[in-house]
Amino acid sequence: MPTGSRSRNATWRWVLAVLAVLGLVAAACGDDDDGGASDTTAGGADTTTGGADTTVAGEPVPGGRLVVGIEADTDSPWTPAQMTCPVSCHMVARSVYDTLMLIGEDGEAVPNLAVAAEPSADYTQWRITAREGVTFHDGTPFDGAAVADNLTRQKNSFLTGKVLADVTSIEVDPADPMTVVVTMGRPWAEFPIVLAAQPGYIASPTWLAAVDADPSLSSQPVGTGPFVFESYQVGQGFTGTKNQDYWREGMPYLDEIEFRIIPDGETRQNALLAGDIDVMHTDNGGVISQLREQADAFPMPEVADGGETVYWLLNVGDEASPLADRDVRCALAQATDTAAIGTAVNDDVPALANGPFVPGRVGYLEDTGYPIYDPEAAKAAIEAWEADNGPLEIEYATTNDSVNLLIAQLVQQMWNDAGVETSIGQIEQGQFIVTALQGDFEVFQWRNHGAPDPDGEYVWWHSSSALPVGELALNFGRIRDDVIDENLDLIRTSPDPAVRQEAAEAINRRFGEQCYNLWDNWTVWALPHDPSVQGVLAMTSPDGVPVIEGLANTSGSFFPQPLWIEQ
Repeated sequence: MPTGSRSRNATWRWVLAVLAVLGLVAAACGDDDDGGASDTTAGGADTTTGGADTTVAGEPVPGGRLVVGIEADTDSPWTPAQMTCPVSCHMVARSVYDTLMLIGEDGEAVPNLAVAAEPSADYTQWRITAREGVTFHDGTPFDGAAVADNLTRQKNSFLTGKVLADVTSIEVDPADPMTVVVTMGRPWAEFPIVLAAQPGYIASPTWLAAVDADPSLSSQPVGTGPFVFESYQVGQGFTGTKNQDYWREGMPYLDEIEFRIIPDGETRQNALLAGDIDVMHTDNGGVISQLREQADAFPMPEVADGGETVYWLLNVGDEASPLADRDVRCALAQATDTAAIGTAVNDDVPALANGPFVPGRVGYLEDTGYPIYDPEAAKAAIEAWEADNGPLEIEYATTNDSVNLLIAQLVQQMWNDAGVETSIGQIEQGQFIVTALQGDFEVFQWRNHGAPDPDGEYVWWHSSSALPVGELALNFGRIRDDVIDENLDLIRTSPDPAVRQEAAEAINRRFGEQCYNLWDNWTVWALPHDPSVQGVLAMTSPDGVPVIEGLANTSGSFFPQPLWIEQ
């Protein structure tokens, strides 16, 4: 390798070493956009909840006010069918809304606001039965009509409509006003999992009608949830007060909850240490590592099982882009030393990823065929491509978070060493998801794919969601792949676990072969808090089933219902 290349390579390795010495070890954090890396083995993820005793100490005591530090706002508050919803958005949404279903400890959907979701024999029809005796914050009764109204809006939404693309009709059962019949165009074996995620949030139909007439009311949400909207300031925070008529008896315990938006992870940590906030969420490896040493002062439950995958999201849908070429994508993978970044930036907290499925989940493979770090091979592949196509230039986008920018700069140097002219652009955090929806990017730092079932990834990867650049698409990378489509369709329609497992593994291998995304790590989410805060991760379903963390429940978040403050 030429001397100049050795010099540039040495430069970024020196930067990593200095960062490690100085203790600048923090994972990128942001709204579905962070990067960083970790352990040097793909199977090293800790899939247990650790770091603190998450059981409730004693009987809950009603009262008190809790301040939660969160990483981002939503770009479009707060109607369920319109929210561009990172993890933080779901934390706020859970305070005012309930979902129809939850995800239980076995990964299956269990009843919540709905008392049942029952399929026909061929899974082409599902009957959803609403819980009796529940009212919205504005006094509107919760019934089948409310469920139908919300699901219809989700079906018609420019944002979430693709999630319900297989739904052909949503109707209240004429014989039972508490039951909604959802009919599909083909079998949908795990449909209830969708009802535990954003399409399952249920808002007051009275309020939704008012928002139709006056969109400014959209920032004053009305649901059935544990807290009633009090105030919201864009970019600053959201406050809710106790729902005195909440349908889950005795809950919530808190009188008030405030979500304070603090985008930078280290600033959020400092706010916790200073007592300005009571609890925070983070997947920042450096923050987690530091707070592990202060577990007595700040208990910190950690969630790795079901955590999202951190990766570099590539926009492969533009045929004129060099990222449409597999050789370029895989060369970028070979040029990226994620293990080195993880050591210096993430303190080796999360495990290195080789695909989108975390260990223990359907579809996980120890070997996906994804390229290993090989800077010499990367440089040779880039030189060969440039001989035929001219200079290779890539624009890399990240948020204003300081650690995200640091990771971007390190990756920039690695790619430059391989011969790729890499530029960095920064985007305000609240706009990040909107930019991805529009497809107006080449490479993004990203975080996604923690669904408890592989069917939850359908909308992110299927060609039917890969709309042209400029149109809003949940298949952000505009991936169009017949192998992935075929196997996603098998997962959707088949109730056979063996068929679904084989299909998910085929998808994992296809991602490894094609380098559609550049994999980084499997997140570890932590929820450090003041010792007086009790009930973190103590949520159960109305039937007493423990609720797990996963994308449908939103790993990195928690439910506010069981939280209370020890006096």
